[in-house]
Amino acid sequence: MTEFPSYPRSLWRSALPPAVVYGRHWARWAVGADSLTARLRAASSTFRVQLLGQQRAMPLRDEWRCLGMVGPAQTLVREVLLICDDIPVVYAHTIVHPRSVALDWPFLKALGTQPLGHSLFADPRVERGKFEFALLDGRHPLVRRGQAALGDAPMTGTARLPARRSVFRRGASAMLVTEVFLPTLADFQPPR
Repeated sequence: MTEFPSYPRSLWRSALPPAVVYGRHWARWAVGADSLTARLRAASSTFRVQLLGQQRAMPLRDEWRCLGMVGPAQTLVREVLLICDDIPVVYAHTIVHPRSVALDWPFLKALGTQPLGHSLFADPRVERGKFEFALLDGRHPLVRRGQAALGDAPMTGTARLPARRSVFRRGASAMLVTEVFLPTLADFQPPR
């Protein structure tokens, strides 16, 4: 996670893609007032977070500007799988400037397997920015990392994966959270 890999440009959109492209099922998962964590918990019998890693690394080439950085520099990167009924359904990727962790996101270092969404939505000082949406193909680093996290369980069922991202702000700090919806999420009913 230290280089800028070559991958196709992601067309992040600030409005939901048409349901025919994104799929109505995925569109219903992608939007909502409450946290994705709360919605996944409601859709399953058991929910847990698997921490894949949390370390300093370079952000992807389309990420650092989202944090208001003047140029690419190392960020703290947190990667997890969100798991419903023992099935990984979302690969989540979070970046934050290391200085911001101490200032505004101190809980992040000790979060471990606790869901990030719970901490963000419990703090009234945190503001969420508008969503951006994309369909990521298998060459995108986040899709490749999600696939690697699944190990021997290959992703099937779609050529491109729906993804969303948004910037959370607290004080002067920003945190970018990207969620890639895995094909297995199709087996769970989204909230209405």
